[in-house]
Amino acid sequence: MDDNMSIKNKPSVQNGPKRICVTGGKGGTGKTLIAVNLATMFKNEGKKVLLVDGDVENPNTYLLLNGKLENKEHVPFFKPVINEEKCSKCGLCAKNCATHALLHVEGQYPIPFLNLCSGCKLCYKICPENAIEEDYKELGWTYETNVNGMDLLVGELKPSEARSVGIVEALMNKIDQRLQEYPERYDVIVMDTAPGAHCDVELLLEKADKIIPVTEPTRFGELDLIRIIDLIDLLKKDFRVIVNRSSLLGFREEFLDKLDEQDIQILGDIPLDDEIVKSYCQGIPLMEKNGKFDTESEGYKAFKEIYKNLQNWLNDSQVEESI
Repeated sequence: MDDNMSIKNKPSVQNGPKRICVTGGKGGTGKTLIAVNLATMFKNEGKKVLLVDGDVENPNTYLLLNGKLENKEHVPFFKPVINEEKCSKCGLCAKNCATHALLHVEGQYPIPFLNLCSGCKLCYKICPENAIEEDYKELGWTYETNVNGMDLLVGELKPSEARSVGIVEALMNKIDQRLQEYPERYDVIVMDTAPGAHCDVELLLEKADKIIPVTEPTRFGELDLIRIIDLIDLLKKDFRVIVNRSSLLGFREEFLDKLDEQDIQILGDIPLDDEIVKSYCQGIPLMEKNGKFDTESEGYKAFKEIYKNLQNWLNDSQVEESI
């Protein structure tokens, strides 16, 4: 990793709750497990916590909390309908469509390609004949519930739909609405992203104060970590890494040394641990204070260390922001 991946700028200061985003360049690294347990540890300290599941193609935070999806709301998505009785066949809509979702042949009515449509409504707004009418399709759903003393906000993309960013935008709008109504409603917002470095992940990262990429000690893990750090660096955000399953095949020290050589700061590492597997299977967070898990297990102690380092990181940032 070259030098331009280091943090060169301070993260932007946001009023209101601290927003911590847990992400990863690849799937299966355990980022949802970590997001759920971090949120649980904040809750254990009496913080008002909102956990947001932005992995809308595969939401499962509620499963790790043994909760249920409740208060389902539909997420509508605009699609244009051409009223041929009004349409003058001018083609203005197609000429101005950035995603080329409207095909116009001179002398013919425009043809919508809905799989390309971004839902921006520009065609609807600029049509001189008001010949483009509003219609909507169901893009997916959002859910709101409270589990174990935490608020949970989940997005789910409808099968066969591809625009996951639309669901994430709906989640962000819900957060904004809550904070507008009651700015002190939350102390901490923990956001879990989808794997990868695409648009819906970027949207969540942009809203974050602190970003925690989760990786594992493999070659694939390293390459995908570099990819997500590239995106984080472009957004000029502060980040620190968690290495999950760090004891996998005995590569812990070698992998941590490699990250250190590349000046990648580590928030902590979590070894393979039977108590983590047990908590995962039971749908009870390992760090839940009433979970009755072994507090002397390596996994439990690793999460405690990570939480301590996270608190120090947040406190140090507050001092810097006040200077």
